[in-house]
Amino acid sequence: MDMNFVTLKNHDRIGGGLLFYYDRAGDSRLSSLNVDLSLSYQLNFGKNDEHTICFGYQIGFVNRSFDYTKLFFDNQFNGDAFNPNINPAEDFTKTNFFFLDMGVGLAYKWNRGIRKNLTVGFSIDHFNSPSQSFYSDLSVKLAPRYNMNVKGDFKISTRCDLVPEFLWQRQATQMEFVPGMHLKTYVAMKAYSRIAINTGAYYRVGDAPAVLVGMDYNNLQVNCSYDINSSGFTPASRYNGGFEISVIYILSNIKKLGTNFANCPIF
Repeated sequence: MDMNFVTLKNHDRIGGGLLFYYDRAGDSRLSSLNVDLSLSYQLNFGKNDEHTICFGYQIGFVNRSFDYTKLFFDNQFNGDAFNPNINPAEDFTKTNFFFLDMGVGLAYKWNRGIRKNLTVGFSIDHFNSPSQSFYSDLSVKLAPRYNMNVKGDFKISTRCDLVPEFLWQRQATQMEFVPGMHLKTYVAMKAYSRIAINTGAYYRVGDAPAVLVGMDYNNLQVNCSYDINSSGFTPASRYNGGFEISVIYILSNIKKLGTNFANCPIF
């Protein structure tokens, strides 16, 4: 969730956001719970404020936990069968811990309207390199993650927009590079009813191509995607990937024009 809090007299803005994330995976029920708070300052300049630079800071409260009683250890096999009553002899210092996570970001946007704009962003997550070990080992740290994203929206005909996108991420020795684009086709363009169909393709370089189908309905955006694994992991995955659904709803609160002004359905 992200919103504008204050609009200053010079049209600059102060905003903030809240991010909630929870994941649980594996036999050990390894769980990650993140609650992140963000604060941003948006600087507008140029004719009609068509250029924007935004600075952001984020602080997160993270909890990691697991249940080792759900795991099987080699010394619990007595030679003939598994015996859960045998002590696994694993000395975990803790199975639950918290840490603070911090990130910073910078974004530039060129905006000539809803159908002609370009955004370029760069951020660093976990720049404080917090420790994350169930053994209280301070040398086990969460490495900083560097991110860069580019997204544009360009009108190519009366009812069609081309939306190119690009994502790059690097953390320690791992890197992800995802270029792609989708076509936004408007089926309704009335003042109070804007409907568009999204169709496109993306490629996570060296790993998987993905297809996307979705729809924009006024302030609601729903997209579905499926990626097809094409990496060296295919003997296990058999080219199967993941199916994902994203839902975004934009809340807008627009002031009405006074009676001394002409009525315009857009505003």
